Amino acid sequence: MEQASQKQIISDSVYNNKYLISIIVLIGVFMSVLDGYMVTIALPTITNYFNVSVSQSQWIITGYLVVMTALFIFFGKISEYIGKTKLFMIGWALFTLSSLACGLSSGITELIVFRIAQASSASMVAGVSGAILFHAFPQNEVGKAMGYFGATIALGSLIGPALGGLITNYIGWQYIFLINVPLGIVLILGGLKYLKIPENRSKSLNMDWIGTITFVLSVTTLLMFCSEFATIMSFTVPLLIYGLVFILSTIIFILQESKCENPMLDLSIFKNRKFSLPVLSMLIFSIAYHMAIILGPFYFQGVMDYSPSEVGLLFMAVSLSMAVAAPLGGKFYDKYHSKYASGVAVMISAVSFLLLGYAYIVMNIYLIIISLFLWGVGWGLFTSPNSTETLSALPHEKTAIASSVSTTAKSLGGALGTAFASIFLIISLNTAGYNGKVLLANKFLLSNSITIIMFVAGILCIIATVIAVLRNINRKSALHEQSNEIDEEI
Repeated sequence: MEQASQKQIISDSVYNNKYLISIIVLIGVFMSVLDGYMVTIALPTITNYFNVSVSQSQWIITGYLVVMTALFIFFGKISEYIGKTKLFMIGWALFTLSSLACGLSSGITELIVFRIAQASSASMVAGVSGAILFHAFPQNEVGKAMGYFGATIALGSLIGPALGGLITNYIGWQYIFLINVPLGIVLILGGLKYLKIPENRSKSLNMDWIGTITFVLSVTTLLMFCSEFATIMSFTVPLLIYGLVFILSTIIFILQESKCENPMLDLSIFKNRKFSLPVLSMLIFSIAYHMAIILGPFYFQGVMDYSPSEVGLLFMAVSLSMAVAAPLGGKFYDKYHSKYASGVAVMISAVSFLLLGYAYIVMNIYLIIISLFLWGVGWGLFTSPNSTETLSALPHEKTAIASSVSTTAKSLGGALGTAFASIFLIISLNTAGYNGKVLLANKFLLSNSITIIMFVAGILCIIATVIAVLRNINRKSALHEQSNEIDEEI
């Protein structure tokens, strides 16, 4: 009884600081998202500054994505021992230091190395952020917290390109990284005072190094294979090596995790359909989302002759509607606990992609804008219920792993979607007999090719909808079930 009342006091103290905790976590998430978009905008300037080729400078982005995606689950496992909040603080301190090092880099090799260090620290921050928010809010407000999380990511994607362009043009690309330093110091000071939540930590860290190494190799070589193939569209020796290492490391990883007493990733959690289905839905939806993101600029510039700045303004419709829809979706989910909320959200995006494909063919700008808004609404409404269902499916001490797996699925889906879009577009154009630069292709041919791929993205969203609905069919919502369990314990 005393233990229960002590637990309640701890929970109350955390809930009293929930908004301070969320501000600290969300600023960290916002800065990491912002950084990614700003670096993408600054890449041509950085390439010219160091007088290197794009094939060299693109590792500033590719290396970051590969390392971050590969390490989410590793650091999720580490957090079970040292704690989620401590890992977040360590990650943000390292992110601040590596940002300083990136800004002071005197050569492209240095910059790439420090970006990889930055990616490692970003994976610590992003992997556990959702889990920290989940524990900082009471059960009836978790949806709202996840909505804020989604809105923060949307705002980062909305502000990032414009801010990156301004900083690069008027101050210098170095300040894209250096801006993180003062903000990082403020965040660390705030975190030391307020970022405290009760956690059940493991007494010892029994790291499965074979599983860790093979998982990192598996993810890294898969992303490298997709990236390389999307670029050269032919099978080369390095590409075959990537494919072979991916297959072998994946097989060894599965065998190792199946027999290991303390695996890096307990594969049995995927037998729980309440966990595995929302993760799978996130993966497929992320693939479709990024396919659409990659294809949009090619359509607007190649078919409608829009400038890059005009394309950026158009795509603000997605980010704006996402930023508005995410917190509203979270509040709606908290109030009604609808078990079909995530399914309905993905279906909205499915309709938007199919409508966008049709709008691309008829070249109707008003229909395109409506589709873009619907796309953002669908993704925004999806964020909260999907995150909540994923984190609620496993025991509280496993929320860091749940958050890391979900983040990995989202990041992996983004990389695969980007590669698939490029591969499908080139294949479609080549099949029609065109082998030149994409933006110089016949407008009708380019429009048709992109439309077909948009329809594929829409179909992927329909599949993700079915998976999201199957998760909760004949079951109560995740939060409703968990609330009942808590009531029974009391």
